[in-house]
Amino acid sequence: MTTSKLTKTLLSTLLLGAATGASAAAFQLAEVSTSGLGRAYAGEAAMADNASVVATNPALMSLFKQKEFSAGGVYVDSRIHMYGPVTATTASGLKLATGNANANSVVPGAFIPNMYFVSPLNDKFALGAGMNVNFGLKSEYSRDYDAGIFGGVTDLTTINLNLSGSYKITDNLTAGLGINGVYAKAEVERTAGIAITGVKNMLAVMGESNVKSRLSGAIRAKNPTVPQAVADALAQKTINNLKSLDKQDSLVHLKDNAWGFGWNAGLMYEFNQDNRLGLAYHSKIDIDFTDRNALSLQQHQGALTPYVAEGSLTLKLPAYWEFSGFHQLTDHWAVHYSYKYTEWNRFKELRGTYQDGSGYEAFAKKEEYKNNSRFAVGTTYNFSDALTLRAGLAYDQAASKQHLSASIPDTDRMWYSLGATYKFTPDLSVDVGFSHLRGKKKHFVETQNIKGLLVVEADYTTKASANLYGLNLNYRF
Repeated sequence: MTTSKLTKTLLSTLLLGAATGASAAAFQLAEVSTSGLGRAYAGEAAMADNASVVATNPALMSLFKQKEFSAGGVYVDSRIHMYGPVTATTASGLKLATGNANANSVVPGAFIPNMYFVSPLNDKFALGAGMNVNFGLKSEYSRDYDAGIFGGVTDLTTINLNLSGSYKITDNLTAGLGINGVYAKAEVERTAGIAITGVKNMLAVMGESNVKSRLSGAIRAKNPTVPQAVADALAQKTINNLKSLDKQDSLVHLKDNAWGFGWNAGLMYEFNQDNRLGLAYHSKIDIDFTDRNALSLQQHQGALTPYVAEGSLTLKLPAYWEFSGFHQLTDHWAVHYSYKYTEWNRFKELRGTYQDGSGYEAFAKKEEYKNNSRFAVGTTYNFSDALTLRAGLAYDQAASKQHLSASIPDTDRMWYSLGATYKFTPDLSVDVGFSHLRGKKKHFVETQNIKGLLVVEADYTTKASANLYGLNLNYRF
């Protein structure tokens, strides 16, 4: 096996466990460590509990006096439920079909892995490397879901590989810098659902000959030079293609693996050993996906037909900032806090386009996300030399405001977190953590006009919650 194939195999294996339900806004993930989970990720850019600082603020590596390794992960048990009716109508409003858009547990549970290593070189320099997941989502509806044109499968799994360094500028100020390579797998699939039921009912109610006549007229209105016989044949081909489809058939399918690259930086200022502030930044990353067999329904050569060709889609991941503080109030008690700001406004749409010169869109979904904030506060209690306890609260704003989606469920949410670290020896410890996330109930409507034939509309109400369970092992040497 070649090195490139081995690398891809290892990354693909990691991705199997990284398809997740987003626990922060949209499809952003916060679960970079178990110690952070136990305090609702309060103080992330200012705390150095273990080697996970590689993923949060590389400047914190200057606080390490020994090499340290940390590995583990967080299991996310998401409970996102969708409720409401779905209808298919003609453009004029004639109801053709009604269905059920209800779906339970549309985001399956998943494990989010992490692994980090920090090595201080001298009093000034430290190096670190890490693997974690910053973004990911998998929403999955049944193939015969009535609202399959909105649900289907939306799967983004990523692995972020990071190499970082830190430099102690003064006794109080340290800077850190890292480079990131993101290996991502994406899949978008939409099924016909009630749309095909609506088409078949249209043929039954209006009569196939009447529908054929209207389609033929539309073809000639668009291109008057088309002979009537040719227009009639194209209209009949459209009808035959639609009649051959079932609810579970795919109308859209794109899938690919790709790399994206970015950077991160951080600053840490220590007033003294008990009080410090941290500022961290992670850059935006664009990931370009290409599927040589992208599928969609197109008005191709005058007839509506499944169309397959090479298609591409660019995923614009946002940059984000985090400001944190840490204050050791007594020998036992410490408090910490964070404000995180994510620049989601660059995520305007998901748009897949064909690269064969046809000008067709393989997939288009308006998102229009807005920048969002996350606020967290927590406390740490050193119960003994061996046992440390943690707790935290956080409020996470949704990124989607106007265009809520069944494929990327998003809502404002509260975090309630508890955690602990137990040291078996001065150098060997284990972190455990638990968080309960409670999202706000949301109501929204999704509408899709299918090639001028009919309009599908789903009237959704969604409820979301999640339980997160973390476990990490840490070793110094």
